Amino acid sequence: MRTIESTYETVETVEVPRYNPPSPNTQEKPFRTPRLNGANHCADSPGERKARLAGHAVIRAMETPVLRGLLPLAAGFSPNARGQLREAELRSDEAILLYCVKGEGWCEIHGRRYRVGAEDLLVIPAETARIYGTDSQWTFAWVHSTGANLDFFLTQLGATAERPVLRVGDDSRLLGWFLELIEILGSDCPPARLLYASQTLAHLLSALICRQRENRSGGTDAGDKIQRSIAYMKQHLSEPLRAATLASVAHMSLPHYFALFKQRVGSTPIDYFIKLRMEQARHLLAETSWSIKEVAAVLGYEDPLYFSRVFKSVTRATPSDYRQKQRSGPVLEKRRQGGRM
Repeated sequence: MRTIESTYETVETVEVPRYNPPSPNTQEKPFRTPRLNGANHCADSPGERKARLAGHAVIRAMETPVLRGLLPLAAGFSPNARGQLREAELRSDEAILLYCVKGEGWCEIHGRRYRVGAEDLLVIPAETARIYGTDSQWTFAWVHSTGANLDFFLTQLGATAERPVLRVGDDSRLLGWFLELIEILGSDCPPARLLYASQTLAHLLSALICRQRENRSGGTDAGDKIQRSIAYMKQHLSEPLRAATLASVAHMSLPHYFALFKQRVGSTPIDYFIKLRMEQARHLLAETSWSIKEVAAVLGYEDPLYFSRVFKSVTRATPSDYRQKQRSGPVLEKRRQGGRM
């Protein structure tokens, strides 16, 4: 593939003093913080955002134990990005988290290419040179972080150099926390804001850990989510429902929910919702004296003719024919029983 300059930010490192002095037996590299500038950077795509923690803020943060434990250095959001980028190796106490919102990209680590799809989290581990990009376009958010506790979070997340791509699913809150980090890092970052940045990153990592563990729970959890959406359908038979609403109830992305629902139930969510409506319609036609227009209305159909067409497509009978058949059945049965007496 032809290498092109992309909308991704290039990372230039600057040397700043490190708060903790190296041990006598260890030759420690100076602390680095990314500088996001315009070098080798083509025009930003609409909506692209990025921010970094200034060098003096990093120095100040390293003087605070809680911030030395976990600190975001830079963050960004790239909508509809294209192309590829080669980046330098990370230090032993750094990592980059990249959350793919939509589209599809890839990352090459140690000569191996990993696919990164929508709702995947790419964890670029420490001491890793990487090339990442896309053959089409993708939208993603990222955060570059450091700290003594970072390795603990990544271990709990289950990310390794051999397994850098994790499925975390669709959750608007995840993107919200990435965007919040961009906003925080783009400010002057007084001590209170630095603490806010650190805790926001900790919250994001903790949420990712919880989602990853939920995904590992397997089919039972997925089945519960599908059943939750079906229960929601039954409670809202009189309302128009969209598949996106049902996916939200199940806490899944629409494509994942649609595929999983069809796999487990055997039909699409909307077809199943129509089936539930028609089951209720059959009950009302058989057990009440409501008019067809009233039955249609109580099930959310403003047009009784359209309701009749839907009903016939499911039951192979019109509402009137179905009602007549249901009511004539008991009468005929009574006549048969009367003839035998």
